[in-house]
Amino acid sequence: METVNIIGGGIGGLTLANALQGAGIDFKLFEQAPQLTEVGAAIGISKAALDILDTFDLGDQVKNAGSITQYVHIADKNLKAIRAISAEWPGVIIHRAKLIEILASNLPQEKIHLNRKLIHLKSEPGFSTLQFSDGFEMKSACTVMADGIQSMARNQIFPKIRIRYSQQTIWRGITPMPLPKEFNHTYTEIWANSKRFLFAPMDANNACWLAVKNAPAGGQDNPHTIRQDLLKEYDTFHPLVKELLMKSSNFIRNDLADLGSQKRNWYQDKIVFLGDAIHATTPNLAQGGCQAMEDAFCLSLLMKKHQGDFSEIFQTYQNLRSEKVSFIVNTSWRFGKMTHSPFLSHLITYFFKYAPKNYFIKLERKLNDLSYLNGG
Repeated sequence: METVNIIGGGIGGLTLANALQGAGIDFKLFEQAPQLTEVGAAIGISKAALDILDTFDLGDQVKNAGSITQYVHIADKNLKAIRAISAEWPGVIIHRAKLIEILASNLPQEKIHLNRKLIHLKSEPGFSTLQFSDGFEMKSACTVMADGIQSMARNQIFPKIRIRYSQQTIWRGITPMPLPKEFNHTYTEIWANSKRFLFAPMDANNACWLAVKNAPAGGQDNPHTIRQDLLKEYDTFHPLVKELLMKSSNFIRNDLADLGSQKRNWYQDKIVFLGDAIHATTPNLAQGGCQAMEDAFCLSLLMKKHQGDFSEIFQTYQNLRSEKVSFIVNTSWRFGKMTHSPFLSHLITYFFKYAPKNYFIKLERKLNDLSYLNGG
């Protein structure tokens, strides 16, 4: 099996490196930043992703470094319950940087190459030529692009794939305070006035939060007034929301976007894409990082099984993964649009309040199903 060259040292790229290591397949990982880290925010890890981490003996480390989440509470602006949902399988909320640290700590450092920004690639018969910003150039028989929604390689190889903005903006932060005990093991979403505010314990001493509202893409915050601006936006919400914002240690803003779910190739010749680089999703189902991890695990299984027949590996990978990914992308997009619509938000609130419990059980099972991997 040829060396697999991974572009991108985020969650997807590092998961693939761990999976290839477990499969006995040589790899090199290239990251443009000077260190492997992530922005100061949290990420949710569901059962399927935890099961994958367990195959690298990293599941317990992730659970111990984060907060176990068993319940989802949907509430109004006064924290009055709309729906309380008990998950069939607990998940974990963990700081993104901590997850990156755990994934990277399991890998030989000599296989990780930092300060290597890919600026051009050229596909040739049997290999690809990779050019980096520092002048380094190499030939690669297998390149996996895990370089995110702004993927340089995707823009070069598949220029017709466009980022789709939802006209919603999300702010994320971490507040150094424990939540009241009634919120232990609970992920809480407040829905009101076409806005959402979400919070959960991240560990014993810190809470994570997200605030979402309708806003055009490209907006900018004033760093000197962002705290007061958000307090004003959510001034009618429960006092706990105000406390989380008032004491927050950081404010990170992103426009919610995905790549849509139109049919597309996930690979070309010896180059294949995973995670946000090819099927970015909005975060309404908390599945972006989880699906990148599933991509990585699926690819590693196929590489071990088919030993270098990349055309079969890449096509089978896409065939196995595309149905689940399309469901998540579409469901997350519709959910976000409805919860922030002045016209439809009442409808989805009514649905969540009265939907049969079996609906949520089926959704959770679908999100965590890995049985499709047996088809590879």
